[in-house]
Amino acid sequence: MDDHTHTSGALGRSVGATVAADGQAREFADALMGFLSASRRTRGRLQPLFDDITVPQLVLLDAIEECGADGVGAVAELTGLSQPTVTRSAGALVRDGLVQYGQVDGDGRRRVLELTERGTELLTAKRAVVAGHLAGAWDNLSPAEQALVVPLLRHLTELVDKLF
Repeated sequence: MDDHTHTSGALGRSVGATVAADGQAREFADALMGFLSASRRTRGRLQPLFDDITVPQLVLLDAIEECGADGVGAVAELTGLSQPTVTRSAGALVRDGLVQYGQVDGDGRRRVLELTERGTELLTAKRAVVAGHLAGAWDNLSPAEQALVVPLLRHLTELVDKLF
């Protein structure tokens, strides 16, 4: 049996490799990296669905809704962006009437971010567009796969967040 592994791509994805003792862990890593790469490509492919906001702005709105009350630093951490980038991007969203700044009681230095009513409405509408677009993937899952996929994706998200 040939245990030689051929790799290709920047991450050394195995091609026609024989599974060794740690082969399942390697297959998992390859599959997960492939999924993460596909997820990044999907962001760009979603852009044609929106004519009034960019996908990065939509991601930022989502993060602001989730943790904007904890400040710019929390949004930066959640999105993986630098604080200056979040501050600059949030400024554009403020200018567009989608986000507003607030202050923490007693701490004039720390500003929090919150969605305006218009920002909340836009985010809700765009989530519906994305959900509608992804419904085809859901429809292609068997009932058994549908029962597993949401909890599994949430668990994988937690694992990836802890790893990287």
